[in-house]
Amino acid sequence: MMREWLKRMERWGKGVLSFLLSLFLPPRRRNYPERAQIQKVLVFRLDQRVGNGVMLVPLLRAIKKSLPRGELHLLINAPVALLLQQTLPGTVDRIWPYEQHRLLRAPWLLMRLLFRLRRERYDVIISCHNPDSFSLSQALWGILCRPRWLIGPGWGNSPRFYNAAVSVSNQVHYTRAMVELWKVVDRTARVELGGLQVPRETRLAVRKRYAHLPLDGILLWLGATGRKAIPPELLTYLYEQILAHTSRPVLLACGPADREGVAKYPAWIGERTVIWNRPLVETAAFFSQFRCFISGDTGPAHLAVALGLPTLTLFIQSNARQYGYHDGVRHFVVEWQEDAKTRMKLNRALRELLTRDIAECGFSSRKIIPD
Repeated sequence: MMREWLKRMERWGKGVLSFLLSLFLPPRRRNYPERAQIQKVLVFRLDQRVGNGVMLVPLLRAIKKSLPRGELHLLINAPVALLLQQTLPGTVDRIWPYEQHRLLRAPWLLMRLLFRLRRERYDVIISCHNPDSFSLSQALWGILCRPRWLIGPGWGNSPRFYNAAVSVSNQVHYTRAMVELWKVVDRTARVELGGLQVPRETRLAVRKRYAHLPLDGILLWLGATGRKAIPPELLTYLYEQILAHTSRPVLLACGPADREGVAKYPAWIGERTVIWNRPLVETAAFFSQFRCFISGDTGPAHLAVALGLPTLTLFIQSNARQYGYHDGVRHFVVEWQEDAKTRMKLNRALRELLTRDIAECGFSSRKIIPD
């Protein structure tokens, strides 16, 4: 209760500060840049969520496709920065790792980073906060970096802070909403999923290190927080149905932060679950060993899609339209309801995912991201 009250007070304080700043900041000019005017772009997101960082990959690919001779930079939290440095070759020219806890403890390092970014003299900076809210910290950071144009989602007071406050909806997929920010420059920009390429030597090293695990099977990821977590009875049913559809081995795994959640499942699940606590690059190499990835709505599901793995994602109480991937061939979404119709839908998705020869079906030309 106290934590919820403090969050409410924090939101109220940020709202008041945002309103006051919008009154005193000079108005931003309202115009969109032309592609010919752009040589250097910075994309940034300051929060620590791995999934949201990975979902910026389609935006980065769209920008590089529009500006093949331009310079593209990315400011992102350090673990995602290290992942993309090693798995997204030829797309981002420079990645700036953002270590929030370290920088907040040492403000002089934060200021040094800010001045280094200012010296880059970016033509365009894109602030990639959620499309259904306004991030004052993101807007101020973008302004302080002094680009010629600052672009971000249009919400609340954002038109006062951004040159281009782009109207995007939380009723479209998050990756599409991010690419919409670039469409003010290039109307032909499109969402292209996948793109992460784990170095061969990393894949081989992970395969050798974890040869005792049932690789080449099905990875069932248990980690998820709060209302997104798969309920124990549903997880038991899901596991049974996976075994009914395939003879391939199933590995249960989760991250160290999910230990408490796994303890709430039946004892046999806890006994079979691998607690995965390795860097993101190694995690990507580990995921890439499996035939497909099944989970709730969680960050690792976005990583699996970016790696090109076939996926099934169960949405319990979150926005499947905004965060789910579905094409009916390689990617499936089930919005869970405790009824016979949803069980039939889940079984149909498992049958399609697990009984076909996925290695031969290739990437579907059908839409994964719904309109």
